[in-house]
Amino acid sequence: MVKSMDDDRLRYLQLLAQQYPSIRAASTAIVDLNAQLNLPKGTEHFVSDIHGEYEAFRHVLKNSSA
Repeated sequence: MVKSMDDDRLRYLQLLAQQYPSIRAASTAIVDLNAQLNLPKGTEHFVSDIHGEYEAFRHVLKNSSA
């Protein structure tokens, strides 16, 4: 027996319904995920020891926060 696309779609919707039992729950999850995607990116710091200032470079590395 060949599986139809409708069988795959039904299986997908059944799995989705287990996690989100109502349309409202699924909609809320979509809104929350979209909001997370639009949050500003975290700060990135780039440091380098290009001038041979090892002690200052080491200080920055030891005192940085993760």
